[in-house]
Amino acid sequence: MNKLILFILIGLLSFYQSNGQDFDSINAIVHLYPKNFKTTKKLADQISKDFDSELDKAKALYSWITKNISYDYKESGKYYTDYANSYKSVRHNPFPSFRSTNYMDYDKTKSGSKKHLKTEKKYREKISKRVISNGVAVCEGYTQLFKEVCDHLKITCFYVLGKAKNQINHIGKEYRIDHAWNIIEIDFKKYLIDATWGSTGYYDIDTKEFIDEPNYFYFGTSPKAFIKEHYPDFYENSLLQEQISKKAFTDAPLFYNHKKSQDFILITPSDGVIKKEDNAIQEFVISYDQQVYSIIYLINNKQYSYQGKITYDDGKVGFKIDLTDIPNAKELILIINEIPMVGFKIK
Repeated sequence: MNKLILFILIGLLSFYQSNGQDFDSINAIVHLYPKNFKTTKKLADQISKDFDSELDKAKALYSWITKNISYDYKESGKYYTDYANSYKSVRHNPFPSFRSTNYMDYDKTKSGSKKHLKTEKKYREKISKRVISNGVAVCEGYTQLFKEVCDHLKITCFYVLGKAKNQINHIGKEYRIDHAWNIIEIDFKKYLIDATWGSTGYYDIDTKEFIDEPNYFYFGTSPKAFIKEHYPDFYENSLLQEQISKKAFTDAPLFYNHKKSQDFILITPSDGVIKKEDNAIQEFVISYDQQVYSIIYLINNKQYSYQGKITYDDGKVGFKIDLTDIPNAKELILIINEIPMVGFKIK
């Protein structure tokens, strides 16, 4: 469990590699590609040469990006100054988002709009060129590169902006745009894709090891799973019919997405902040489609094995954790059957 604790501590994003077998034959080809391309079109041409269907082409692109592009905070804001200056005369969101078409329409009659659009195009091209040649990016670079190559491949691709939630300290924080991802549309079906998070590797539940290679969970992720960690600025980009408010998203617990957590349901508590009283005994009620044989919890990264009473009622599993003797408790993570499921902030 030591590697698991370390994995949670460093704030990585997913604990299980999903869809890996679907990518095996594609990876066998893509992994022979160069690590760098001079232009996005050259990468697109190589993919078009090796794959026929649009879905396989999109998977090949995801495979190449997540294998060869590394996340680097130093890349944040590259080339942004000129772009931001061009925005001053245009009263629109400086970070273009997507609805069902490409970038938001700008008011063509407004002074500076034409200049801004031209600068924006140049800005995006610079980012993609830097990412594909240098192999480093932040989410903006991953997302723009994915879209630009998709454009060359004639695959409908949207650039989506919104709020990411992947750390316990994100619970309850004010909503603000801080992440970017993509939606592609193939044969009238839309797929949610986050190549940034797909590049970080994954925790293999069976071997209990961190695998430093692409994580395929974030290609075509279920909208119900995706919304637990990604809230789009335009809600239609959630691909969900039911409405979840920004406040509900930010206030909810932190769910750790992976294949084996898809049938895990947290019933109580619904809020991500546990308010510790003098005699704080927190009740948890969950639903899980597998027999619960192990409950472990981390408080401030210290591991405890649950030894208390467990109740079973019509498919629901209940248990209580006593926080009374832990005066400095700040964070709690529940691990069910040795799989991280959900995290809470403690106040």
